Amino acid sequence: MPELRQNIITGDWVVIAPERAKRPNDYVTADTVKRQAKADCVFCEDKSEYSKRTKRYDQKHIWLISNKYPVFLEKHEKSPPRSYKVEDDFYRARAAVGGHDVVVIKDHNLDLPDFSKEIWKELLETFKARYIHFRDHCAVEYTMPIYNHGPEAGASIEHPHAQIFASNVIPNIISREVHNSQQYFEKNGKCVFCELIEHEKKFKTRILYEDKDIIAFTFYAARFPFEVWILPKTHGSQFEKESDSQYSSLANALIDVLGKIASTLNDPPLNIFFHNSPNSIGQSDFYHWHIEIAPRITGYGGYEMGSEMIIDVFSPEKAAKFLKDRGRQ
Repeated sequence: MPELRQNIITGDWVVIAPERAKRPNDYVTADTVKRQAKADCVFCEDKSEYSKRTKRYDQKHIWLISNKYPVFLEKHEKSPPRSYKVEDDFYRARAAVGGHDVVVIKDHNLDLPDFSKEIWKELLETFKARYIHFRDHCAVEYTMPIYNHGPEAGASIEHPHAQIFASNVIPNIISREVHNSQQYFEKNGKCVFCELIEHEKKFKTRILYEDKDIIAFTFYAARFPFEVWILPKTHGSQFEKESDSQYSSLANALIDVLGKIASTLNDPPLNIFFHNSPNSIGQSDFYHWHIEIAPRITGYGGYEMGSEMIIDVFSPEKAAKFLKDRGRQ
């Protein structure tokens, strides 16, 4: 029977409808064929117009530059811009300022599942530096690193790269996470994310990875088949305040989880996004930074778009078992 499940963090409902699912093996994606040659790549250092611009960071494996077509224009401000009214004061608007970075992995032929621990540590340390930069110099409300892997996940350029978005508003889903986790804390006196970790450790069925610092599991109220969340086991609301050893453990977890997904589903398109405490809140007892991984192996139909209630046709419990069983082969 289909089952409604509520996201304990946002309060959103999803439908888990396993009778509509295909067999697990049917979610294995076809082999990816790269179509963008290195000779024509805009991100390769020796011929890229990006490489001619000032690099903000240039490390052994990665380099970073502002996006040529930014969603949020970087400006050094002491306070966020004010909203203003338009069209006879009917609508509200605000200048889209903040920042938009591209973090380029230098090796054109390297795929996400093959990133080394050294590459992941460089990426995580760069994310940390840009969190601090945008908070201290651009007066942004929110910064979110993301990685789009594959064209179905929004990667228009095949060369491996991450992006960092910094906005002067708090994204809608983060507002829901913050609101509901604060309410949970006020009612129960505990962080809902910390409670979530303890619950998953107790039931074990959805856990994919665990060490002394990090835990990863398929999410109970998943919006996508094989959706995975990665969290630090010790409470922390701000990613940028974690220790080097924590980043090292996180790199290990990302390598393990992405390896399981790639080997099981044949390197499917996916999105990775980091959720952090908004800058106007900062350190808190009720919010917990985390990473969400969303394989893009199914699409949304009219009901999902019209209702914002997602139908997931593959249960998170079966997804975890499939990833663990196939990952051992």
